[in-house]
Amino acid sequence: MNVNSRSAAPLDSCPLSRRSLLGATAGAVAAGVSSVLVGCSAERPRSGGPTTSAAPAALAPPAYVPFAGVTPDRTGTGDGVAPVFYDYPADPVRRDGFPLPAGPAWTALMPGRPPAVPPTENRCYQAYRTAVGSDFQISYAPPAQYIEKFQVAMAGGEVPDFAQIYTVAQLPALLDKNFTDLTEVLSGDNITMYPGLANIPTASWRIPELNGRLWGVPLPRPPAGMVLTTRGDVLEARGIDDPNVELRDGQDFIDLLEQLTDKGRNQFAMGADPNLWLMRGIYTMIGGPNGWAVEDGRFVNQIETEQYRLALVEASKIVQSGYLHPNSFSEPGSNVQWFNAGTTALYFQWFVGWNSHARSHPEWKVGNIELPRWGGGGMAPVLKNLAGFEAFIAIRKSEDRRLEQLLRIADYQASPFGTREFLDANYGVAGYTYDMVDGNPVNRPAAASPGKVAMGYLGSNGGAVLYGAGDHASVDAQYEYLSRVIPRGVDDASWGLYSETAATKGATMVKRQADVQRQVMLGQTTLAAWDEFVVSWKSEVGDAIAAEYADAAAG
Repeated sequence: MNVNSRSAAPLDSCPLSRRSLLGATAGAVAAGVSSVLVGCSAERPRSGGPTTSAAPAALAPPAYVPFAGVTPDRTGTGDGVAPVFYDYPADPVRRDGFPLPAGPAWTALMPGRPPAVPPTENRCYQAYRTAVGSDFQISYAPPAQYIEKFQVAMAGGEVPDFAQIYTVAQLPALLDKNFTDLTEVLSGDNITMYPGLANIPTASWRIPELNGRLWGVPLPRPPAGMVLTTRGDVLEARGIDDPNVELRDGQDFIDLLEQLTDKGRNQFAMGADPNLWLMRGIYTMIGGPNGWAVEDGRFVNQIETEQYRLALVEASKIVQSGYLHPNSFSEPGSNVQWFNAGTTALYFQWFVGWNSHARSHPEWKVGNIELPRWGGGGMAPVLKNLAGFEAFIAIRKSEDRRLEQLLRIADYQASPFGTREFLDANYGVAGYTYDMVDGNPVNRPAAASPGKVAMGYLGSNGGAVLYGAGDHASVDAQYEYLSRVIPRGVDDASWGLYSETAATKGATMVKRQADVQRQVMLGQTTLAAWDEFVVSWKSEVGDAIAAEYADAAAG
């Protein structure tokens, strides 16, 4: 294994808490367990596009117009290469048009928990009311219970002005009945009326797209898929001097896992649920469809492929060799605790976690290992995710004046990084929920914070930028990585398509798939059991989903 540092590319070179199983149905069976059984924390990968449907060419996606009032240190692109800010700009610019004029009160239904200090006494809520010119009431639901609460609200006709939308049965009809079709308002250059929303990369607008129409506002993030984060300090202690280990092939990957494991000292290469992260990592290196692909005119799922079967074989060898924390199957949620404690040295997570760890823990010397092709021959193309959080925010059907008010509120929440309004909407009140330290905002510990207004899913810009808070090297490395991998990453052919079978019958098959994969990896059953599962999956749901995707794609 070559453990030398990867050569840095020139700077200008180019090449929430867990969501319930109910919400995982469509993407889960559509994309296979390795990219589903998803949660919204950094613990679990998410499927791509379970909330979308057919996308006729008539839809002109919203234009990407970077906000002119703030200049990043390195510019971003509409396909999801994020702009770089080394520090928060001094004397942040104030946007025109804010605070908003007075308007009627509004409501929202969001995943999360109420603030520690009640809204009537909370200075963040008071400041937010002033900024948006209106009173408001947010109903919260623990993330694991959100979809159930949403469905109850819809059944009872209690439609909030803003609601987070996951895939549920009959989603197209539900949206058409209760929420606003935003296509004519936001498509193409129309979005320039709302500079905060126009600052969202074009790629992110695929998330609220359904049947060729736009049904909401996305939470943007780079579509860079999964990364393998390292703790450089832990690697150093285990004999590896550079956090950016260069791997040539799958054998190098296995050798690294072995070098980082010392069971007698309770040291392991990594943790996490092998069904999800390990399988996805190995499958990425072996290569194959990202969820669904179109081959010879028909939709084919990754679990039908020989590449996926081979990934299961290799994952079984790794699990049975003991390179993963022994509780990885039984306590997958402890993954972050093991990594934080230094018990594990490697951490599979979504790309946004790289920046978060680097900023929060500079003492870790955080690095990134680029995954090679399993048989060698360069880096493996990443399996891209949609360019943002999987669930979008829809706006209740409203007459024109009311819709304009709600869109202005969304535009405020989407205020670009570097503005005064971004600080107010995302950090709250200085000296109350955050402090400025060396010119950069730092959240106060959650235990000591009164709580902020939880409207971040409504287009907030923080995850769509690379923010260094003084650390130039880390964000430069992230920017260069995005510039290399996004243009050649692999999309999921089911993005923009909707399957009622996936939305209604997926959960049972997801559990069965997870059970069979776990048993194979632990050596409790043979590959024949996997082959039998694939046959039953196709006959019970897979063929129907493929046909529905094909129909949707045909328009």
